[in-house]
Amino acid sequence: MKRIAPYLRVVAGMFAAIFVWMAFLYVIHGDVAGFLLMLGIGLGLGYLAVGKLVRDRRARFEAERAALGARAESGHRAYLAGDPAAFAPPPDPTPRPPVRRGVVIAAAVAALFVAFGIITDIQDGLEDPGEPVPTTSAVPSAGAPAPRTTSTTPPAPSTTVAAAATTTTPVTSPTMSAAAPTTNVAETAPTAVMPDVVCMDLQAAQDTIQDAGVFYSRSVDATGRGRAQVLDRNWVVVSQAPAPGVLIGEGDAVLSVVKGGEPGDCS
Repeated sequence: MKRIAPYLRVVAGMFAAIFVWMAFLYVIHGDVAGFLLMLGIGLGLGYLAVGKLVRDRRARFEAERAALGARAESGHRAYLAGDPAAFAPPPDPTPRPPVRRGVVIAAAVAALFVAFGIITDIQDGLEDPGEPVPTTSAVPSAGAPAPRTTSTTPPAPSTTVAAAATTTTPVTSPTMSAAAPTTNVAETAPTAVMPDVVCMDLQAAQDTIQDAGVFYSRSVDATGRGRAQVLDRNWVVVSQAPAPGVLIGEGDAVLSVVKGGEPGDCS
């Protein structure tokens, strides 16, 4: 049992890290019950992994401290009695237990496994572990290109643009000051034209919208699974709102995306 106990601690530590990571995923998705459950299991496994090592190390330090105190006391008594044993060199310190190479290799493999899983979760958009993966996809099949969405409302008539460029002055009463402040509607009106970004990767689509004059755009998971777009270049735009050619402002552009390789990624 002593030979396999270190390997069991490595396995317990690996699963402790996995459950703590799952607790992190639950808490960012707002599931408090799942967070507490995963955190409790992770901490319990973590105690099984390192608890005995901590206890053994503390016991060894306390034993060494007690032995040092006992030797100092006996040396002092021998010195007072004139015993030459008081001038004897101190004994060698207690040797540390050797570290087994197999355990080190197993710990390194377990750490790489956990790191690979975390990186994969980040690339997948930090999905909610409590949400089942849907068996059907709402996006088009991979055999056909993603359809372009069309705006249900016609483009704003030219009179709207003209109105946005005008300056309106509120009517003042005789009791109000003649120098009343004016409100410039053009300051809050859309100032850029929505480009066509369907079938671009998300990073390129955002850059194109910024080049058009709008810095902030939004993106959503087209599958409805609520995945976060952590690495923008791993996502493909399958639809956009509003349609190309419509005037937009900051935050008006909404890009529906799927991960590259998923159905409907324009491949």
